[in-house]
Amino acid sequence: LYIWNNKTFNIEAVGMATPTPPPAPPPPSDAPPVQLTRKTMEAIHLLKSETGKYIQSASHRIIKNRNWLIIAPMQTEAAQNILIEKGEKKIIFENGILLIELYSTANYKPQTTNSVASLDAAEIKFPLLLRKWKQGDYFYPLGMQKKKKLSKFFIDQKLSKTDKEKVWVLEMDKKIIWVIGYRIDDRFKITNGTKNVLQVSYKKSNA
Repeated sequence: LYIWNNKTFNIEAVGMATPTPPPAPPPPSDAPPVQLTRKTMEAIHLLKSETGKYIQSASHRIIKNRNWLIIAPMQTEAAQNILIEKGEKKIIFENGILLIELYSTANYKPQTTNSVASLDAAEIKFPLLLRKWKQGDYFYPLGMQKKKKLSKFFIDQKLSKTDKEKVWVLEMDKKIIWVIGYRIDDRFKITNGTKNVLQVSYKKSNA
């Protein structure tokens, strides 16, 4: 099954990981040897990869998104959006890896690093969307009751143009819950009434 939508090609990957090809006739004696390129092998391995894993050329990116392979031009939004379903624990994306874990507050030690988001699990509804930030985005920074545009937040954080281009956000129902690596949204923080904590850890890529 495949779907063509606004320059994006979606291929259902279910059942593709272990194909059983029919027997092939022997090649002619003068036929050149068949060689699989590195990119071809990467595409085959992508079928068994986690959500968010991708390969890319100069013009396109192939992304594994749950049971689908999404082939999209590099400049399209689809090439930079990853859907996260409930139960997924490891998400690979352009900047690194997200690890998602659920804890009871009884045995949870609050994290103070910007690379870990501690969220009230009762306030989080799946699916989540992992994407690059865009102009017009806003959130309620932890400790604030008023919303702030990300562009202004980045100025406050003294981010360079290069740093801003690398920022991704975690979104739920069109609400940003975490500017990854910087600040969570105050509306999703853990409180005295929190029973379970959804912890999302960010491990930056070395690339």
